[in-house]
Amino acid sequence: MHSPIDTLLAIEEIKRLKARYCRYLDSENWDGYRSVFTDDLRGEAQDGRVFYGADAWVAMVRALHTENVDRTVHHCHMPEITVLDASRATGIWALFDYVDRVSHADGVRAAFAGYGHYQEEYVRTPVRGWLIGAIHLTRIRVDNLDVSTLPTFPSPGSFPDAD
Repeated sequence: MHSPIDTLLAIEEIKRLKARYCRYLDSENWDGYRSVFTDDLRGEAQDGRVFYGADAWVAMVRALHTENVDRTVHHCHMPEITVLDASRATGIWALFDYVDRVSHADGVRAAFAGYGHYQEEYVRTPVRGWLIGAIHLTRIRVDNLDVSTLPTFPSPGSFPDAD
């Protein structure tokens, strides 16, 4: 069985993993984003589509960002992490995400603020440490924003490269 110290360390490592997930997604660092998942990831999107394999999940998310010019902010709060054993854990995270995008197809700008949860499973690997092995996004509310009231579409910012 895991000691209390091992459990706390695992929880902190999983929190850092989720922080990288958000930073890599918002900075469109696709190699970094791919690095937080197991190869055999099972991902379920908000619309119910299920993706098998990290490459398929990343391709789906990346397509959303390449069909549009996206500026996103993902904040995950109040983690409920349960360490099951030395190599498995589960977690639920409260989610706030802000998406501001301009479509490449027609130049139309749209933005929303979303609220929901991520439900995840984690696997500790010998080489890469804790990774996300399953992810399910559920939004419980989406507020579409009036883009005429928003500031000028933001230019890309700079993101820290540290892991």
